[in-house]
Amino acid sequence: MIRRTPEDFRVEELASSAFSASLAPEWMPSNPFAAYRLEKISLATPDALGFIARDLKVPRAAVAAAGLKDRHAVTSQVITIDSAAMRGRTPRWAEGDNWRMALLGFVPRAADHTAIAANRFTLVVRALDKRQSDEMVRRATLLAMTDGGPDGTARGAGHDPVSSLLFVNYFGDQRFGSARHGEGFVGRALIEGDFEKALRLAIGTPARKDSGPTRSLTRALATHWGDWNAALAAFGRMPERASIETLARGGSFMDAFAALPKFTQEICVEAYQSHLWNAIARELAHALSETVTQSAFEAEDIFGPLIFPRAAAITPVFREMGIPMPSPRAIMPECLSEIVAGILGDEGVSLEQLRIPGLPRPYFGGGDRPFVARARKVSIAPPEPDEFAGGGPAHLACRVSFELPRGAYATVLLRALGQ
Repeated sequence: MIRRTPEDFRVEELASSAFSASLAPEWMPSNPFAAYRLEKISLATPDALGFIARDLKVPRAAVAAAGLKDRHAVTSQVITIDSAAMRGRTPRWAEGDNWRMALLGFVPRAADHTAIAANRFTLVVRALDKRQSDEMVRRATLLAMTDGGPDGTARGAGHDPVSSLLFVNYFGDQRFGSARHGEGFVGRALIEGDFEKALRLAIGTPARKDSGPTRSLTRALATHWGDWNAALAAFGRMPERASIETLARGGSFMDAFAALPKFTQEICVEAYQSHLWNAIARELAHALSETVTQSAFEAEDIFGPLIFPRAAAITPVFREMGIPMPSPRAIMPECLSEIVAGILGDEGVSLEQLRIPGLPRPYFGGGDRPFVARARKVSIAPPEPDEFAGGGPAHLACRVSFELPRGAYATVLLRALGQ
């Protein structure tokens, strides 16, 4: 078990050297963006940015984050605010409920993913028995590669630090929030041109974890779907309201989807694209695991099992390999052609069909994602009594720490370790 409390899941964003070098201590025309270190607890990054924009009285579009950090965690990350939007009122620090930020300096452009070098995680895994604790260490040893130690062997036995671990770089479940209740991916409906289904899946299908304004929105739309004025009366002011107002004025479902916040549109497409990428990586991982006598580790998942070959099966070629994100422009390596054809055939689509009819955006973007991620500075502390245990054999907790490159998921590494 992880995330028993937010303090059990800590994430610190490590800035890239280029971003750090670009910081200036004072505003200048060439560095018009104020950079801050944002610390938050139990807040999703988009929500925190919205609160910051409200409290500083700047447009939401003026506030940017380098990456998205977990809601159920204690996190530290870089954000930027366009100084022009603050009209010379650049605070050295600010804080609100569950967040605070401190000025780092001024940078040439708004924060994006290039500002991140890596993320440092410190997690507490709870409700373990001794067998499960030992299994984490055993798996870490078999997933480990050395950093050129004097004896040439991986460390890890006896809960010592491990130099680094190799694991398949799957997208984590957090990526698939728009695939609500197993009713399908919004992106799949979009490429079929079924904008009503896409919109309903995106904002009109309640989920158990919905809370606050999102809960009001999804339940109002589920209850009043088709009666747009009644739906509007049942939830308050929020960015998604423009979409339903479009329908109330007689607009099409395509127009209504296009009126959703840009972030919402993009994550709907990215979720389906990531699902396809995971399926490709899974089949490749399965093929690699057949090259060694010892079986791979496997973790069940509602979006398909996650297969993790042991480090011995991952040759240098595959350690450096990138798998293109499925898109109309993707050029797949020859070694993946049969795998990709099978997966897309099962889905009833082709790469060329990964387009949204009638809408130029959002779109299925290109680029490669590393097949394998490397966790560095991995340490699994000896188990201690779990303060939240209610008795029984599962009464232990382990502290696990590591660094991951940007875009890699800590929850996926934990699945590889049997959690």
